[in-house]
Amino acid sequence: MSCSIVRDINSKRMIMLTPPDKPQDLRVRRTHLLLRKAFLDLMTEKDFQSITVQDIADRAMINRATFYDHFVDKYALLEYSVRELFKETLHSKIPEEFTFSVENLHLLMLTACEYLSGLREHCLPKDQLILPLVQTQITTAITEILVTWINEAHADGVADPMLYQTTAAITSWAIYGAAFYWSQQTERKSSNEFVSQSLPLVVAGLAQVIKVQTP
Repeated sequence: MSCSIVRDINSKRMIMLTPPDKPQDLRVRRTHLLLRKAFLDLMTEKDFQSITVQDIADRAMINRATFYDHFVDKYALLEYSVRELFKETLHSKIPEEFTFSVENLHLLMLTACEYLSGLREHCLPKDQLILPLVQTQITTAITEILVTWINEAHADGVADPMLYQTTAAITSWAIYGAAFYWSQQTERKSSNEFVSQSLPLVVAGLAQVIKVQTP
């Protein structure tokens, strides 16, 4: 997957992150799937810079107006694709009851490692400018999970939202950083072994706000 991307990640231009957090009908979901598949297929054939909205629309067999009904531009589609692929990878591995436990934290870290390794094999070596976008989408998704776990752990106690959010944000970057480090190594341990060795460092941070029961 060729991912040559030139974009000012810190641009003040408003980016519409789709889909919105509301129920989607089948037609909307189908259109999102078609656009994402068309986009990812095109990225195996040409650089991101070379891909146009018209290319994506043609491949998905929809018109440009329909594309803009769902995404403000191809960058928003890229953000959506990265986020949704990570969530799908995670959901394919997690148990139905994904509450906090050391085992589930291990699973979350393992998923991050394997997802980033897959990205590295396809696009990260070719263009490092995609990294800020990937970092934002993955750390945001991980932070949401951690905040949920922390809030559940304090459902009957005194809440400290600022502390919980800060801890979740810092921990999400620790998880991402560990996964990224592992994914960049040419000679590396298995993902499971690496996560097992890194896990105590992450647990130590979360132990400030969650009572951790080690297995």
